[in-house]
Amino acid sequence: MKYNTAFPYFHEADIQDILRKTEDFLRGNGMLSMGKYVHQFELDFAQATGTQCAIAVPSCTAGLETVLTAMGIGDGDEVIVPVQTFIATGSSVVRVGAKPIFCEVNKNFLLDFDDLKQRITNNTKAVILVHFAGIIHENVFEIKAYLNDLGIFLIEDAAHAHGASINGINAGNLGDAACFSFFSTKNTTTGEGGMITTNNLELAKKSDSIRNRGKDMDAKTETFNCIGTNLRLTEFQALLGLTQLNRLNEFVSHRNAVAKIYNEKLLVLFSNGHAEGPELADGVVHAYWRYWVRLNANIDRENIQVKMAERSIKIDWAYSPLVHLQPIFKEMYGIEQGMLPHSEAYAQTHICLPIHFSITLEDAEFIADEFIKIVLAEVPE
Repeated sequence: MKYNTAFPYFHEADIQDILRKTEDFLRGNGMLSMGKYVHQFELDFAQATGTQCAIAVPSCTAGLETVLTAMGIGDGDEVIVPVQTFIATGSSVVRVGAKPIFCEVNKNFLLDFDDLKQRITNNTKAVILVHFAGIIHENVFEIKAYLNDLGIFLIEDAAHAHGASINGINAGNLGDAACFSFFSTKNTTTGEGGMITTNNLELAKKSDSIRNRGKDMDAKTETFNCIGTNLRLTEFQALLGLTQLNRLNEFVSHRNAVAKIYNEKLLVLFSNGHAEGPELADGVVHAYWRYWVRLNANIDRENIQVKMAERSIKIDWAYSPLVHLQPIFKEMYGIEQGMLPHSEAYAQTHICLPIHFSITLEDAEFIADEFIKIVLAEVPE
């Protein structure tokens, strides 16, 4: 058996339901795009996150670009982005004409609040807070209040955070807007897809208009009052999303059960200083899109990866290189290695163990045991 770091999962009953409903609209009993299933998916997702509005889009990338545009962010503006994130968090800023200002992350790979404060200028219009691996920043409420006082938008990049929460408030309901991903590796998937959530009705209306080519959503006739594009979702994707959303609590609960086994097993590494895991504040529910461990700097993670692969266990690390060191941004902004030393150091030694619904609790014990043996064998004498 091969243990992958991520794997999409659909219950058999859900597969049959998806096939039956797909056959129905393929025979002409419904729309192929932006029909009743998309509408229901938006309603259910808003309810799941506790927000007033949800707008379905083809990807988290599309969601970020739409939200930034709806906020009026463009030429001459700056948006602060933590560097432990996917390329799309930075490229979406560039795509709307603004400039990403790259920010350090802390030991949990989350935005460094102190560094953020140093990077705010008169041109700062938004901050994108990335819930890396499914962890919500323990200072999110303080960050939101600080930015609110300055008139700066807070956007959640919640691509990893389906089912995450802090003090009972869900990811997607913490900033001015949030963007989720439903890519195949995520906690819930539609293959490709995304969702915008917000409690700002005006922002929701603008985002809805932009994804519908700039259509006036209040007009009775087909009139257009802004320049938008086509960022709509198909009925089939929404069907997948509805079945996955119905299982979200089950999926996140299972991921936490797997993580609990890893945490307990890996104490032998943590207590000896060979590795460390994330530090979770009280009230934080981790969604565990990834289970990461940071190894001691004297342990070669590439050797660990090779030896785990020999046991059919895949491990990886996200993201390498960090977003500010991607060639395009180095070229555009003259960025060099060492400009964000803390983030760069943190990112050099972490690994991610397999965690998803197809990893059983027995699998987790086996994976942890093998990982411990390999790491201990790699510790220099």
